[in-house]
Amino acid sequence: MRGSSTFNRRINNLNFMTNGKWFNIQFDNPENFYSAVEELLRQFGPPYGAADNKIIPNGFFWSSLAINVLLKSREYCANPTQKECSNKEEEITQYSFMHTEVTLFLLAIVALSWLTVNFKRKIKNGGCNNPIHRQSGNKSAQCTIGSNFHKQLYRNYAKVLEDLLKMVNA
Repeated sequence: MRGSSTFNRRINNLNFMTNGKWFNIQFDNPENFYSAVEELLRQFGPPYGAADNKIIPNGFFWSSLAINVLLKSREYCANPTQKECSNKEEEITQYSFMHTEVTLFLLAIVALSWLTVNFKRKIKNGGCNNPIHRQSGNKSAQCTIGSNFHKQLYRNYAKVLEDLLKMVNA
């Protein structure tokens, strides 16, 4: 990806409605959303588990993530409104933080922020599962093989996002 500033400009320039924008706050630091998800992972564990060959969703994680996203939606949502079709209050088209579109849009931003920061950290330290390469104390393990593996995954991740943006902008 070209950098967080390009990502932020594209997100904030997506105007789908007449005289409207989705969010009133600039997304300037994906670390904030990353930290929020990491805190949920520390508190509740991974988003899923497995037993008897069945995937079991971690309800505590998912419900906490949903609440977190709703609270962030309330904070960030610009309440885009379109009043041109009617002057009657009940016929105005408006999206508040409680609308599915806003919630899922912000959930996507949270997820993409977490993925971006997570990949960049794994590129930096290798993200290797070899116990010999694990970090000791405050020193991170440097595994070039793991780093290159995550760099390839990150490039593919960025390509997927670029392709999605091409479809969005088509």
